[in-house]
Amino acid sequence: MKYLLAIDLGTTNWKVALYSIHGKLVDILRTPTITHCDESGNSYYDATEIWGRTSELCRNMLQKHAVSIAAVSVTSVAESIVGIKANGEVIAEVLAWFDVRAAKQIYEIESLISADEIYSITGLDMNPIFSLPKIMWIRENRPKDYEKAVKWLQIADYINYKLTGEFVTDYTLASRTLAYDIRRKDWSRTILDKVGVPISVMPQIIESGTRIGAVRNIASVQTGIPAGTPVVVGGNDHPCASLATSVVTENSILDSSGTAESFLYITKPGHQIRIEFKGQRTCSFLQRDRYALWGGIISSGRSFDWAMTTFEAKDLQNGTSREAILERVAKAKGMSSGLIFYPHIRGSGAPYWNPNASGAFVGIRDLFNGDNFMRSVIESLCMQARIIVEMEQEVAGCEAKKICVVGGSSNNLLWQRIKADILQKELELSNNPEATSFGVAMLGAIGIGEYSGIEEVSRIMCKDNVMVYPDENMAEYYEELYDQYCRAYRHIQEVDAIIREGRE
Repeated sequence: MKYLLAIDLGTTNWKVALYSIHGKLVDILRTPTITHCDESGNSYYDATEIWGRTSELCRNMLQKHAVSIAAVSVTSVAESIVGIKANGEVIAEVLAWFDVRAAKQIYEIESLISADEIYSITGLDMNPIFSLPKIMWIRENRPKDYEKAVKWLQIADYINYKLTGEFVTDYTLASRTLAYDIRRKDWSRTILDKVGVPISVMPQIIESGTRIGAVRNIASVQTGIPAGTPVVVGGNDHPCASLATSVVTENSILDSSGTAESFLYITKPGHQIRIEFKGQRTCSFLQRDRYALWGGIISSGRSFDWAMTTFEAKDLQNGTSREAILERVAKAKGMSSGLIFYPHIRGSGAPYWNPNASGAFVGIRDLFNGDNFMRSVIESLCMQARIIVEMEQEVAGCEAKKICVVGGSSNNLLWQRIKADILQKELELSNNPEATSFGVAMLGAIGIGEYSGIEEVSRIMCKDNVMVYPDENMAEYYEELYDQYCRAYRHIQEVDAIIREGRE
């Protein structure tokens, strides 16, 4: 039996998973993601910790399971960048993907090239989370580090470099840099020249599922992975998770739900789209000839967890399970009682991208209890999801047949039933609890020739997914609440801007 080793470096956990060549999860080991915070409140990772913990997880997995590894592949969050020095050492501090300290650099970019032109080239809005403004921030604030860097890699690219010595990235990660030409499928010399970042510091871009080399001896000693094991390029975590659903073969939208929640409308191969900003980000997909229309809720799972530990803290401390609490929440009133939540506790995502936005509750009364707040949070997250889905359908010019859900919230049936009722769409829930690591493992299998491509993997692996159907009787009920949510949204933005102005 051949086995696949998948490395999954996310916002919440760093994981190493072992799969059979047929996609069956054998085992998964994880450690909490180590996120540091400096005295100014900026968030960062440490590259040496990322590699050290990843190596440890790999060693522990292979000590536990004495099996033959056919391929290794890596997926990670996007946008964070790791500087590599000429001697192979790293610039240890890695600005977290959600860190917005590079806001000044966004203004610098816009003074050189307009936001409209940036979008026409990259498919991205002007936002400090992306890699290029982070590189420019390092150039201005840590010039010695900047001068020593010969390559800038994203986190998955960095692990691939440590394993193989190769400087490569894939289309999905390159798409999140603000330096990638989405039409040419290559780095934008226009942008890089104008901001003064040499194109030579960017890695080669290749298609996901491509074998790039083999585990070298030094990496073998550190990780326990046998030297010579093939290494295959993975990609950004959300696109990798799509392989666990039918979204790559049907007219559907991927709902990849974790700490953040991303909605991806994936085009058919070769389909050309208008790269015009309507609130969505337009990115490359795992395959060179496909695009992904991308919108997201920055703090979806984070909002749910925060609400649960905040409003249901007493019950949790007394040993009441989350499942029991959600049974109560299912019977409680949320938005219908006038309580609305705007889930921007880490800034707003699509379609009003604003890293400085704040979350809000509207309509609070002293008669509400924790269950009312929880219900409102879930319903409001689903309202925000509907805004994004409708935006992507408008840009794509067609209606998605269903929503394919992967990630942590796919097991939360109350959340998904409410989502189906608010969107009035079928939901396909992945039965794979680790869709991201599964997807990147299957890219490894594709890279060594076990499968013809992601379409074959998807058809085989999503047969047992669970369907949730909307209750048509709830359509009118939620339509009125959706109208309220959208109309109040504009006023909330105005209030938030006033408060933010006062803070500044």
